[in-house]
Amino acid sequence: MYLGGARGVMAGLRAAAEFDEISEVYDATREPLEASVVDTVASTLREWGLTNLLEVGVGTGRVALPLLQRGLAITGIDASGRMLARARAKGVPRLVRGSAYDLPFAERAFDATLFVHVLHVLEDPARALREACRVARGGAVGLVRPRSSRERGGGRPHHPRALVVEQLRREGIVVSDRARGGPPERERQLIERFPPQRTVVVSESDVTEPLAKALEMFERRASRWTLHVPPEALARAVAAARAEVGNATYSYHRVLSLALWDRAPPEREATPSEPGVDAPLSNEPGGVGPAGS
Repeated sequence: MYLGGARGVMAGLRAAAEFDEISEVYDATREPLEASVVDTVASTLREWGLTNLLEVGVGTGRVALPLLQRGLAITGIDASGRMLARARAKGVPRLVRGSAYDLPFAERAFDATLFVHVLHVLEDPARALREACRVARGGAVGLVRPRSSRERGGGRPHHPRALVVEQLRREGIVVSDRARGGPPERERQLIERFPPQRTVVVSESDVTEPLAKALEMFERRASRWTLHVPPEALARAVAAARAEVGNATYSYHRVLSLALWDRAPPEREATPSEPGVDAPLSNEPGGVGPAGS
């Protein structure tokens, strides 16, 4: 499934509007990168000779600003005008509004393009990586969460996201597939589908967190898929999930890596029966509707 032409334009406009809507609560519902992680990212990019960067999906400047403060040259591009306004208010100077699929820059204009917390939201990541490699002499770099050999199989038990989705299903509301897997799983699918030419671990730690933590983002409608759920139904689903998980915690081994694609993924169109290189990591973007529609 290739998101080109009118369909791709419409999907991009819808995503930009959704990010506009969640821009006010975006920073408050996402944890910033730890200073030690930013330090390692900056030093690794310098070691690779990549200091003039285009950050694709710069958002509110949560990553661009600390990298600028560490001496890297950052230009940011994003489709959401409201997200860019917040980045500009923080002091990120070079910002452009545009699409990851049609970057308004010449070939090899930058040392590298940078994706942080972005690849998993793209409907066509292969196309974005090809465009990113076009404008950068050193290719595309992504901060991703690969699979860890120490992670337990099966994911988080009773993951709040799954509980909310199941409760909505019981009410006859079918959510986008984007609500189901979560960002880390979509990033892992991407890495497995398009293996990077180089990876380096920038952070590795054992983490314990309350299962209910994820519910805060849904409660504040700070995730794109929640915008399409009736508020009353979402509130009921979150309350049911909160009652089920209670004070339970989940421990896991978290790895953050820099992945480098120094050459673009191959270009070919996938068929509906063959989820090939241009197929999105989730199915249809956006929206919810009655079950069976």
